[in-house]
Amino acid sequence: MSGVEHGPEHGPSNPPGAGTGVPDGWERLWTPHRMAYIKGEGKPTGSGPEDGCPFCDAPELDDATGLVVARGKTAYVVLNLYPYNSGHLLVCPYRHVSEYSALDEDETAEVAALTQAGLRALTGATGPRGSTSA
Repeated sequence: MSGVEHGPEHGPSNPPGAGTGVPDGWERLWTPHRMAYIKGEGKPTGSGPEDGCPFCDAPELDDATGLVVARGKTAYVVLNLYPYNSGHLLVCPYRHVSEYSALDEDETAEVAALTQAGLRALTGATGPRGSTSA
């Protein structure tokens, strides 16, 4: 014995994660940095662009401050300030709209092109097993 107490060894009677709840097959993401957002930091006060919309504010800032990683004519790519995991990119039109179906033809094409470029860059840099876009 070295005099340093260690926790119990993992084994059949003490598997990793013991005492953390009943496993349900879902992998949980632990993202405590998101608590600031959940508590209201940086949330818009309304639905208009003048109400602190982060997607209207970001392109008005310099790229590093706004977390903007690419700019197009009608849309831009920004890192999520409160990501669930690394590599979370947001592709946003400059125009304030509430849903994808409200984009015009040029915006739709550029959002698609920026999404493809972002996915290629992430795949090249991190080699993910997959990706999603919504």
